[in-house]
Amino acid sequence: MRHIRAALLLAAAAAACGPGTPAEERARLGREGRGEITVAAVWPFQARGEIRFAEGLQMAVDEVNAAGGIGGRPLKLRMEDDRGSVNDGLLVAQKLADDPSVAAVIGHLHSYVTVPAASVYESGGMVLVAPASTDPGLTAKGYARVFRIIPTDRETGRAMAEYAARRGYRRVAIYYVRNSYGRALANAFEERAASSALTVVARASYAAEAQGDGRTFAPTLAEWKEMELDAIFLAGQVPQAGYLVAEARRQGLDVPILGDDAMSSPALVQAGGAAVEGTVVPTPFHPGEPRPEVHRFAQSFRRRFGTDADAGAALGYDAVQVLAAAMRTAKSAAPEDVAAALRAMRNHAAVTGPVGFDAQGDLSSRAMVKTVVRGGLFHYLGETLAAR
Repeated sequence: MRHIRAALLLAAAAAACGPGTPAEERARLGREGRGEITVAAVWPFQARGEIRFAEGLQMAVDEVNAAGGIGGRPLKLRMEDDRGSVNDGLLVAQKLADDPSVAAVIGHLHSYVTVPAASVYESGGMVLVAPASTDPGLTAKGYARVFRIIPTDRETGRAMAEYAARRGYRRVAIYYVRNSYGRALANAFEERAASSALTVVARASYAAEAQGDGRTFAPTLAEWKEMELDAIFLAGQVPQAGYLVAEARRQGLDVPILGDDAMSSPALVQAGGAAVEGTVVPTPFHPGEPRPEVHRFAQSFRRRFGTDADAGAALGYDAVQVLAAAMRTAKSAAPEDVAAALRAMRNHAAVTGPVGFDAQGDLSSRAMVKTVVRGGLFHYLGETLAAR
């Protein structure tokens, strides 16, 4: 039933690009319209309220409007909740594609929602800016209006292997969550290791539904304790990654543990406690990074919301600002014009790093920030990890 519904939605989206359709009206309003320009943001807002994505979005919209909007037209933010569900995500995507007043979409959180929804947006003649979906498959289908402002899993896996090699680690084990996210990271790490001084001496996986008592991970970690490991690369997700690290330390496996960007969350510390101290993870944003864009954003965010910005806040903020910059350059909110301006963008100064796009709609270059857990908090380590 799920696949039937998805097929019907995609068929409806394909039909939406004909004459007199919402896509045609959206283009007309983008070039000739007056008044507000609506940008939709789709995210599991209720379920993932701990991520400060909504705050980053609204802060950016307010700044754009305070600076005169887009050619005098203010931005309007429309927030839709996909509940982290493929079905709900497709329904929201079709609803937005059918509404010609929506100029562009920012979303979703999960790659497994964004990848199928992208087909609806593309068929409906909409621009999609993906701030958090790292699955390389999102931009592998030759879409004309799909863009991503975060490195892919493949790029992050390679960057962590390069970091391990620079640290002088030689014998490394890989433990990954058994889904597309974990596999992409693990494969990229191992591929990059093969062309460096690293040797992957062991590789194991765990189910995404693994329990938190450590029993799932204990047999593998007991075997690894007998190996001469220099480090472990953990391609995991929270909270299970925290439980895994805690079990490793309980067994006396005290080698350095390198993680991935999904672990750059307070949930890692909540699950693993003091055991995760010293874990190194990459992230697209840390308020301690000494760049002027980061300092200004971090200070403004704290003044406004009374708390530190997280990566979700920075990515939401950047997504709005990148779209606004493209609309200003194009002097239009029509999807084709905005997409052309995005493809021509080079080194736009964003909070999470310079933004420019390649032919697929991925970042042409980007470096992840390296952080380490100390005292239960993520601290900036003063080094970036090249993502290409």
